[in-house]
Amino acid sequence: MPLHDTRYQHWDGAHLGIWRRRATIARNALKGCWQNKWTRYVVSVCWTLSLTQAMVLFLIGQLLVKDSSLYDWVDQLHPQMQALVRSFVAWLEVNPKISVGVTQSLLFSVFGWPLRILTLVAIALAIPHLVTRDLGSQAITIYAAKALTRMDYILGKLGGLLGLMALTWLGPLLAAWFVGNLLGPSWHFFWHSRAALGAVLLYVGPAMVFLGLLALGISAISAQEKATVSIWIGLWLLGNSLVPIARETRAWLKYASLTFDLDQISLAIFDPVAHIRVAQENVPLVGMLLQDLPARKLAVWAHPELAGALIGLGIMLAAALFILYLRIKPE
Repeated sequence: MPLHDTRYQHWDGAHLGIWRRRATIARNALKGCWQNKWTRYVVSVCWTLSLTQAMVLFLIGQLLVKDSSLYDWVDQLHPQMQALVRSFVAWLEVNPKISVGVTQSLLFSVFGWPLRILTLVAIALAIPHLVTRDLGSQAITIYAAKALTRMDYILGKLGGLLGLMALTWLGPLLAAWFVGNLLGPSWHFFWHSRAALGAVLLYVGPAMVFLGLLALGISAISAQEKATVSIWIGLWLLGNSLVPIARETRAWLKYASLTFDLDQISLAIFDPVAHIRVAQENVPLVGMLLQDLPARKLAVWAHPELAGALIGLGIMLAAALFILYLRIKPE
């Protein structure tokens, strides 16, 4: 009689789909990133900025509350600043459907900029925990032995990186929008600010996916951690130096800048110039304060180079996917 029963036995346990395995890869990737103390510091700064933005939205809402202590502080301002604040309050009261949406769209377009920088820093800290260390330890062969395909591995790692970016970028923005409107004087602020929320989701969501795939491609270039981190920082910072060079030489060089391309997409989605013009038309003192803003700068903001930016990002994404295809395979 055999020591083990080799006859067919029906499996009675719970079936865990392929997404459970992908989630395990994502969870381990995020856990590895979180073990870095500098990553935790970056996340803390991001949520501090989120709290600051929520406080700004709360203070704007308090301007509509006549008996709030904020009015005592306004009375102590310079007469010109008092007139500006009172004109702004009158605009909020007369047409909140437009004023609240315009104000929050401008604020979120501004507050999203430092969060994006911190997200790029967090990705630099996370790159060694993506593909780089797996290449050095031959871990990809072990993943392949678990009936995981190249796509499963990429989706798992991408999920971990998206989780990190949700902590540094999307999450703080959504929390600021929700808390700021929750503390507002009227529930209608949620509805009036829906355009700002839509712009945040439309811009940050695809940008996170792009940055995640780009970071995966860079992390798969080498098994040396310092090399991949240096490549990411070089692509980020050296790309910025191409923008002023492009003005003097080849105009297309600026599209090789990661941040320039993301800026153009942000300008196209948030459209700050249109919101600034609405504010100028309804609050004359705003127009007086912004009259020194260079017309050339407003023209650049009003006509973002969206097509060139999308092509530049598309080329970067194609290169990253090609690298992933070549490098992520069992030895």
